[in-house]
Amino acid sequence: MNNLLHEYQIGVEFPDVSGAEFLDLLNIRDEIAQIQANLTEKEQTILMKADQLLIKNCGLIYHELSRFINLSNYRLQKQIKPHQWWWYLDVLVSLPNGTQIYQKTA
Repeated sequence: MNNLLHEYQIGVEFPDVSGAEFLDLLNIRDEIAQIQANLTEKEQTILMKADQLLIKNCGLIYHELSRFINLSNYRLQKQIKPHQWWWYLDVLVSLPNGTQIYQKTA
């Protein structure tokens, strides 16, 4: 399995970490997005499940991240685009069914 994907998968499975570690995790997700087209079918499935877990725990993750950074300001500073949905946890938390919004990204 791809090392970045493995690190991301482990990171979302154990959400009892600091905001700084979640920031690292979201940066890892950025790196995965760069190579996503090269992932095997099995790795794509692992990524989808890990993303679903990130969304499921978006409230907890956002809470910890907000102790460390302001996501909205961070997105503006880094010019993060909407297709990088993992940087929009503050928005996902406010959705009525935020855990049901996942769509496989290509």
